[in-house]
Amino acid sequence: MLAKRYRFYFSRDLPSCFISHLDMVRLFERSFRRLNIKLKFTEGFNPHPKITFILPMAVGLCSPEEMFEVDVEEDLDEKVVERLNLILPKGLKVLKIEEAIDKIQVSDMYYKCFIEAEEDFCKHFEEFMEKSPKIKREKDGKVTFRSVWDYLIGYECQKKEDNIELIFHIKVVNGSYIKPEDILKAFSEEYNIEYKIIRVEREKVNYQRVI
Repeated sequence: MLAKRYRFYFSRDLPSCFISHLDMVRLFERSFRRLNIKLKFTEGFNPHPKITFILPMAVGLCSPEEMFEVDVEEDLDEKVVERLNLILPKGLKVLKIEEAIDKIQVSDMYYKCFIEAEEDFCKHFEEFMEKSPKIKREKDGKVTFRSVWDYLIGYECQKKEDNIELIFHIKVVNGSYIKPEDILKAFSEEYNIEYKIIRVEREKVNYQRVI
């Protein structure tokens, strides 16, 4: 039988949000094996199952809907959703599956950060954003700078009850993007303001078809 590719949509919350990306791949691989689902493997000396997370998740990141693709050598239907949810750890839940008949890539996404900080946090943060800030990156001994507004579509900072709620709308540019934590780090370094990130959620991911 020719291999088929399926997209699995799932949510991730506490405590599973602390599973690393590689362990997430291994976890779903073992779950499929446990259900006796025939996975398609790569060829070569070190074959591994074809499981691809379109947008890997950082440790601690929660999300109401994420997605990965997997190649299998059998037909799957909605029943696999229920079977998987019976064996997945607390905090992980498969929402739906669909056959992947096209290629897609991430276009943009929304993040929501819950922050513990002083009352005037948003005032200083808005000042920072008006300066067209840049993020410093060091890799292989080379230092580069990325302009935040090259990747940011918009943001919103507001006080909500006892915390600060900061929403970022970030776009992907040539397969690259910036993380909310990087923006907050650059802000903290310039303003020397203490804060504590309580929780980060990737609220929504938008995809576009690749021709």
